[in-house]
Amino acid sequence: MRERLTLWGKWLAGPVTVALVLGLIGPFGTYALLPLGPRLGYWLAVVALNWVLCDIAVRAVERAMPDGVALRRMAVPLAGAFAASVPATGVVALANGLSGIGWPDAVLTLYGQVLLLLAAITLPVYTLVDLQETLRNAAPSEPEAMPRNGLALFQARLPRPLDGQLLCLEMQDHYLKVHTSAGSEMILCRMEDAARELGPLGQRVHRSWWVADAARDRVERAGQRLTIRLCNGAQVPVGRTYRPALKAAGWI
Repeated sequence: MRERLTLWGKWLAGPVTVALVLGLIGPFGTYALLPLGPRLGYWLAVVALNWVLCDIAVRAVERAMPDGVALRRMAVPLAGAFAASVPATGVVALANGLSGIGWPDAVLTLYGQVLLLLAAITLPVYTLVDLQETLRNAAPSEPEAMPRNGLALFQARLPRPLDGQLLCLEMQDHYLKVHTSAGSEMILCRMEDAARELGPLGQRVHRSWWVADAARDRVERAGQRLTIRLCNGAQVPVGRTYRPALKAAGWI
């Protein structure tokens, strides 16, 4: 429970902070149209819903966009903001109508304002998270006393014993999807913690993926895009940030 609250607290810190700032300054005329209490409620609702939309869109773009794209750190969040802009405009229009601000007359103007705000928030947030991830991977890891059986340590997180061969881990929001030869299981766990516990049993190959050494079949290349094909035929993307470590380990 404590781990769940910590993860949700970290995720909520961003949208709540942004909503409070916007609620206090009241952009786009909301300062004059709404008193403080309703204005804070308006921005909390708008930011929370659109934050979820942007998060989904950015993750989808990140998975689909090849690593070799120029200025990828800018392209991913901006493309995600653009993808989320239409439903986000609908959220704002609904919030305006329900809050008493009024239903929009100039939808294109509202769309432009929403797109600008999404881009202005998504770009720095994504850049900060990406930089933190890069620094965390580049920093030398401190030696830790690892248990002999890292798999046993990781299995303690599972609701029941692991069935089949461990293939890979896939990060989905605040959860990990544990893929085995017998199926998949969702658990509440950070990727960093799982990778540390499993230790030499595999490698992290992408921000959202960890692969077991015994599950590798071959590396496949398509232009700048690298994937690892597993023994069950599944393909796992290889992130640019993780390639130096994977080369040093002889994986690619």
